Amino acid sequence: MAWLLVATTLIATTTVDVILAQSPQTQSPLAFDVASVKLVTGPLSSGGGPWTVGHGRFRADAAWVRAVIAVAYGIPAVQVHGGPQWVDRDRYDFDAKAETADAGLDSIRAMLQTLLADRFKLVTHRETHEIPLYALLLGKNGSKMQEAKEGRKNYINWTGLGQVTFTECNMLGLINILSFTIGSPVIDKTGLAGVYNFKLEFADPRFPRPASQTAVDPPPDIFAAVEEQLGLKLEASKSPAEILVIDNIERASEN
Repeated sequence: MAWLLVATTLIATTTVDVILAQSPQTQSPLAFDVASVKLVTGPLSSGGGPWTVGHGRFRADAAWVRAVIAVAYGIPAVQVHGGPQWVDRDRYDFDAKAETADAGLDSIRAMLQTLLADRFKLVTHRETHEIPLYALLLGKNGSKMQEAKEGRKNYINWTGLGQVTFTECNMLGLINILSFTIGSPVIDKTGLAGVYNFKLEFADPRFPRPASQTAVDPPPDIFAAVEEQLGLKLEASKSPAEILVIDNIERASEN
């Protein structure tokens, strides 16, 4: 009987080892190696920026929190619903770096979600609703944007009121700016999959131009600017879209 007891013990031990080997390991969420979040005080001369997303780094100067949440979850800011008024009023400087510069966009978004949960106590959930939106399409004569030959800086800089410079930026960067400016979601249907260098100047209804500038060559509205300057066009539509709902958020903790 001794051999049977030994054999049974070996089988039981082997079974336990297999179960332990197959048990999923709890992994810590991805997080930046170093991160700074600071509330901006004092007057601002533009809509914020620059923004840098890529090469293991996230940087956004004078950024609205709702816009940062949108980047973290890969949707336009207008599809982030709920939250207190300060989410659209207070500005923060974000500067965060991953341990390695090889961290790609998906990793940076995951790290940014961790940062928002840690510093702002952000809790969200997703829903789907049919909402009015705009489709971004190629214009009659095609895109006027200059395709970037090297790199993916994903660098967006507000150089003035209604003036934005995009450097080696993909279409998501443009979609976010358009959605935020128009106040409705914009869906990319251009089929453009590269990275581009371009500028966009328009009359931003959120930031009226100073009286000294209104009488001299006023810029077009956002719809005309997209068509004239980028060779694209915006068409009104309606479609089911994913909404990110803010369940909880608090002002950022000090660094």
